[in-house]
Amino acid sequence: MKNSKQDNYYLDVEADAFLERNRYDFNQLPEKKKKFVQFFEEGLIDQKISNVLEIGCHIGDLLNYTVESLKANVGFGIEPSGIAVDVGNRQFGKKCRLFKGVAGDDKIFSSIPLCDLVLINDVFCWISRETIFQSVSNIDDRISDGGYLLIRDFLPDKRIRNHNRHAGDNPIYCHKIPGSHASIFIQSGNYQIVQSRVFVDDAKELSATDEYDFMENRWVDILLKKGW
Repeated sequence: MKNSKQDNYYLDVEADAFLERNRYDFNQLPEKKKKFVQFFEEGLIDQKISNVLEIGCHIGDLLNYTVESLKANVGFGIEPSGIAVDVGNRQFGKKCRLFKGVAGDDKIFSSIPLCDLVLINDVFCWISRETIFQSVSNIDDRISDGGYLLIRDFLPDKRIRNHNRHAGDNPIYCHKIPGSHASIFIQSGNYQIVQSRVFVDDAKELSATDEYDFMENRWVDILLKKGW
């Protein structure tokens, strides 16, 4: 894997810190996560989904939910937090196998079989720009022909880079690009849009003096199918 300060920071510090900041009842899947998959379930339920892969799977609760709801055989997860991986393998190990790593690490992907569905929920913006193309290549390589890619990502109208406020002085950024990161797959000519929905993040509480950038906080959930 190409060396990346941002990817290494997530592997060594931020992913575990994120888990500590966002603890919840791991026996109860948050509605926001559930809705990510539920919106597309009707279109996927009749498809033959053998293996599911999630990039940035946290503890694997969404992955496990997806495997069960689609009656898949097994789920694979890649997650930079070692603590989350340990929790997930203990809790969901009957149906899911989690690995510590990042999307740019091709060695981890080599141990995962082809998958009929890949989930990427609010992860692409945090992937290092040094490894973004390797990450896209790794993901594409694990999707079976005719398989599906489900992405939740920012959908701004311009290129944006925001500093991660939890990272102190470390150069760690959230990258938002026009068309979302799904556009990289679409522009390859080998992915077609099956279904999508656009929404605005309404979770932010604003004071009277805050300015809300509608386009910067616009999101897309999009289901892509690989092949012609």
